[in-house]
Amino acid sequence: MSSPKPTIRPMTEHDIPRLADIRAGFVSPTVLTVEITGSGMEMGWRLVERKLIEPYDKGNRYDFDRTEQANIRTRMRQDGGLYLVVEQAGRLVGILDATPHEWNNTVWVWNLMLDKSVRRQGIGRALFCHAVGWARKLGYRALVFETQTNNVPACKFYARMGCQLDGLRTSHYTNNDRRHGEVALFWMYRLSGPHA
Repeated sequence: MSSPKPTIRPMTEHDIPRLADIRAGFVSPTVLTVEITGSGMEMGWRLVERKLIEPYDKGNRYDFDRTEQANIRTRMRQDGGLYLVVEQAGRLVGILDATPHEWNNTVWVWNLMLDKSVRRQGIGRALFCHAVGWARKLGYRALVFETQTNNVPACKFYARMGCQLDGLRTSHYTNNDRRHGEVALFWMYRLSGPHA
């Protein structure tokens, strides 16, 4: 007997503690390395995908702990965002958590994650399309996503969805993220203007 089809619905405050059930880790056989050229004002970066000797396994380190649950609760209470969950057989298996940044007319997507058990079924694409339709209807110019150089599956997903790599930060998490192999990458999906 097959599992019931996952459904996408609005997130409620009651759902927030249940987010911890989502197993959103990933395994990647490759990593994006940041190569730096030049220095000072003429510094440049290049990403190169490299095969790993052993696949990188994020395991359970994408947990929705109490701090992250409190952050989501705070964002939800501020009104104006888009908060969706994916539910299957009474269990949460996905989340979309996005808030507008009025100062630059964009939407920051905090979380677009799926449980390992429901990937490759078009649910991630459906959540992405929900965010695009919602933000476009409200007149925002772009969606912004952040991922990491060790999360190559997410990078490839954003690229397939039509996002453009918009920048990186080599000290977003620590003072030397390149050494730790987890550099922040910022992706943008334009909703208006050229190439939208």
